Amino acid sequence: MRQAASTEFFQPNFNILRQLRLKRRQQRALAAHKVRCKDNAKDLEELDTFHRAIRPYLCLARIFGMMPLANVMSPHAKEVKFHLRSTGMCFSALFLLLGGIKTMRIAAKIYQGGINSRSLVSLVFYIMGLIICLNFISFARCWHRLIVPWNEIDIIMLFPPYAPTKISLRVKLFITGCVFGCLTLIEHGLYYASAYTNYHMHMLHCQPNVTEILFSGYMKREFADIFEMLPYNPLFIFYAFFLTGTFSFISNFLDTFIILISMGLAQRFKQFSQRVLKLKNRQVPDALWHELRQHHILLCELMDLVDTNMSSIVLFSCLNNIYFICNRLLTIFTKLRYPVNYAFFWFSLLFLLGRTCAVFLYASRIHEFSELPLEVLYMVPSDNWTEEVQRFTHQINNQFIALSGYRLYYLTRKSFFGMMSTLVYYEFMLLQLDAKDQKGDLPALCA
Repeated sequence: MRQAASTEFFQPNFNILRQLRLKRRQQRALAAHKVRCKDNAKDLEELDTFHRAIRPYLCLARIFGMMPLANVMSPHAKEVKFHLRSTGMCFSALFLLLGGIKTMRIAAKIYQGGINSRSLVSLVFYIMGLIICLNFISFARCWHRLIVPWNEIDIIMLFPPYAPTKISLRVKLFITGCVFGCLTLIEHGLYYASAYTNYHMHMLHCQPNVTEILFSGYMKREFADIFEMLPYNPLFIFYAFFLTGTFSFISNFLDTFIILISMGLAQRFKQFSQRVLKLKNRQVPDALWHELRQHHILLCELMDLVDTNMSSIVLFSCLNNIYFICNRLLTIFTKLRYPVNYAFFWFSLLFLLGRTCAVFLYASRIHEFSELPLEVLYMVPSDNWTEEVQRFTHQINNQFIALSGYRLYYLTRKSFFGMMSTLVYYEFMLLQLDAKDQKGDLPALCA
């Protein structure tokens, strides 16, 4: 009887030991898999890393001369590097040369015709395009130092105990890029439709002797700065459209890229916060708090690295958007001649406002997710308030996690509403000053 009681007493202990051995085996297998993923290309391709998700956009930016990186499609993030002597850098140098010539031609025409706020719009558009391109080339030099630690953090957070995401990061970035790309193409198409309608109706009503309205006439008028120097042929027609399209792409890609980076960072902070939130009202050992604190340090270091290298891009994004929003709002009550003109104006304005809102709202999620662990830490009982918990709490409270423009402002919801209120205030002032120059009637068509 005593032997039977002894067997019953020790049986649960054997079960516990068996479970512990199984758990250790799983942990060792998981650690070995993580090590393999760092070097094995096939395993890396199966992981939902940010490097894998952002690759198509880096290739697209490389075509337009913005991110001259080599080995972009490599599964290993450490192989993606900036090379001064590369095809991508040739594209960048060619674009800067041709874009610089076009910008100088436009500046010369504006100087000859008289400088005013409306004539400066096109010049500012092209100057900002060149500055943004130079910023991206500078950013490409730092990409290797940024994406390698990012990839290592991704490998940590794509395995248990971190929960997998319902929708992969690759799908999220693909959908976002497609939506903004389609809207950019629609805006670009409406611009040409509006400009060609103005030209067609001008020729139809003001030059009745012309029996046939040729497309070549529109091209020579639309791209006068190019066809005054170069002959009219299909090669230079393609060049004219591609150069103008590239500047339009740069302006839109600037905001899209910030949104994509924000989505990648927010995803990791969200996963981290979800893991901490699962510990709510539970007894947590110091070893786990220490592990979480170390992972939080890695995320914060990555955030500092991204913010340091992207500050100029964030700053010029806001400057570019604020200038063009003010310019569009200033002409909001100006009468237009044809429905397609109204369609282009309102679509362009709403798309610009939507892009600006999206930049702030997507980027603000990083800061919001970074503060969620405090809900759990503040509810830790005083009996369990250890040194590790105190360090972790102090670490989150003293680290302001958000993208910024050289720390002059942060991309948060509070900054967004502050910027919008200031913008509306100054816009009313500009409208009052501009009211004296506004006329009720449209200018003569044939003037």
